[in-house]
Amino acid sequence: MRILFAATPLIGHLFPMMPLARCFRDRGHDVLVASGAAAVAAVTGDIDAVDIAPSIGNVRSVVRGLGLHPVLAARSATGRADARGGAHVFAVTNRPMIAPLTRTAERFHPDLVVHEPFAAAAAIVAARIGVPAVLHNIALDDGTLIRRELLRLLWGRDEPAAAATLSVAPPSIVSVPGWSVRYTPYAPSGAPVPPVFRDPPVRPRIVVTRSTMLGDGPDAMLRAVLRAAPQVDADIIIVRPNRAIARSSHLPRNVHTVGWIALHRALPTCTAMVNHGGAGSVLAALRAGIPQLATPAPGDRRWNAESVRYRGAGLAVPASKITAAHLNTLITDASLTHSAQAVAAEIAAMPTVEDTADRLLAHTTHR
Repeated sequence: MRILFAATPLIGHLFPMMPLARCFRDRGHDVLVASGAAAVAAVTGDIDAVDIAPSIGNVRSVVRGLGLHPVLAARSATGRADARGGAHVFAVTNRPMIAPLTRTAERFHPDLVVHEPFAAAAAIVAARIGVPAVLHNIALDDGTLIRRELLRLLWGRDEPAAAATLSVAPPSIVSVPGWSVRYTPYAPSGAPVPPVFRDPPVRPRIVVTRSTMLGDGPDAMLRAVLRAAPQVDADIIIVRPNRAIARSSHLPRNVHTVGWIALHRALPTCTAMVNHGGAGSVLAALRAGIPQLATPAPGDRRWNAESVRYRGAGLAVPASKITAAHLNTLITDASLTHSAQAVAAEIAAMPTVEDTADRLLAHTTHR
């Protein structure tokens, strides 16, 4: 079988689909990943990948997509974006994807297309070539809604419907329609586990992760963590800091910095995580069963952070408001750990990627 996976040119949108893509590839199917920019660069060497997404830039997409929609823009800026607002932003990215993705599909001749919600261009291409499309949710929200709104903007209607929909959301966090599939982390082959993570901790260990979308500018979350660090009895490890922090010789003694890591292999040695509220980081901490502090931010990140807080598996604190008290709560509050571990057990009980691959093959073959 020939299977085409499509994602917008964002690492956080492609990586959640990679375990399923690799599963199909490892079982002897022909698999091609279509995305762009850093996402393609990150997986090249792991799997066949093609760049079909012209570089536009996140800021430009937001400005072009929401410039004429001030209400939607305000909701997005405060982290309360709805599907319509997200669709206007990602339509800017999707439109130039349609033609190169169509050419790729015509050369590759897939039997099945799998795409994430923000890459609805793939659903259009699948319909044009007459093959089923599967919607692979990548976060804690219902991707069917953003897919529908994107198709309306790109194609003038909300069809075709997905042949199947996959959901990685733990049901006790949020119920997302579709086939449940266990969240499985992905890291490119060769992603390191630095020495600082290899030994069991001698005291609590907090890992701090930034968004893969951030550039090298100031980071309010990191500044707040650095201010709080001297009052926290824990080792604090910052992953991929900005250049100023990476080069600083005046960091608190309990703060360390590392570059890219295989996060899921490092988390079992950590007591807690501080993150930007991105779905990948939030789900990684939930899978590892450790409490997290997630910062509400634009897009879906407020929803992610507040969902964790409602479940009792962590805290939701604005980036600039993080204090030593928050970090100490993360490593001492047994109720947070208990809830996080309960969600981890729930994730472990969800159908595996392998089970899902079998079900998809049977379902699409029958269709």
